[in-house]
Amino acid sequence: MINYITSKANPKIKYLISLKDSKTRKENKQFVAEGYKILEMALENNRVKEIYTLEKIDGINDDIIQYIITEEILKKISSTKTPEGVVFICDIIENIPSKNNKIIYLDHVQDPGNAGTIIRTALSFGYDSVVFSNDSVDIYNEKLIQASKGSIFKIPVFKKDINDIKNNHKIIGSTLSNKSIFLEEVIVKEPLILVVGNESHGISKEIEQIADLLVKIPIENMESLNVSVASGILMYHFKN
Repeated sequence: MINYITSKANPKIKYLISLKDSKTRKENKQFVAEGYKILEMALENNRVKEIYTLEKIDGINDDIIQYIITEEILKKISSTKTPEGVVFICDIIENIPSKNNKIIYLDHVQDPGNAGTIIRTALSFGYDSVVFSNDSVDIYNEKLIQASKGSIFKIPVFKKDINDIKNNHKIIGSTLSNKSIFLEEVIVKEPLILVVGNESHGISKEIEQIADLLVKIPIENMESLNVSVASGILMYHFKN
């Protein structure tokens, strides 16, 4: 179905903009994303409710409304400096997998770019899910979705306290503590939960205390690595 919107004051546009607020996203169980590749991945997983675009996109099911908008409206609703020309609304669905042997856990990770990159890397290395602590960044932050390159639609991502998912998993915490073992000395088989921590403070003391293993990446010339870079190294090491 095709409709046209020419006014920035249209209620549909106001609602879409309101979804940039995390509280509104939670209340309405919807979020906003943009870009053609991300749209393609969202469509493959039946998450798209409405599309806002400069021109009709062929091959879209009739039950998904396409709103043809102006360049002016696109600039207002887009969160990127150079919009591709398509913004869309998706439903929030908590997708907890039946198989959850290999988990990457984000403990108080705050930067949406880092979190999105970790999700993308987890999908690439065959992890079963990405779990955020309750005090981590909002999963449906637009910058996070952009950084994930659409991978958020292809791997289960949700928020849980680690105690609710640990079951019989071996918990591996990444920390620069003196108690940590160098990564190359560690071999762990599934099921496992690999924990990475806050950009400034690392993993919490609570998780450090319940961890079965503490590991660190040997590095030179710098005190620490960016959390998304460190996560990539850790996930690759434990991917098999």
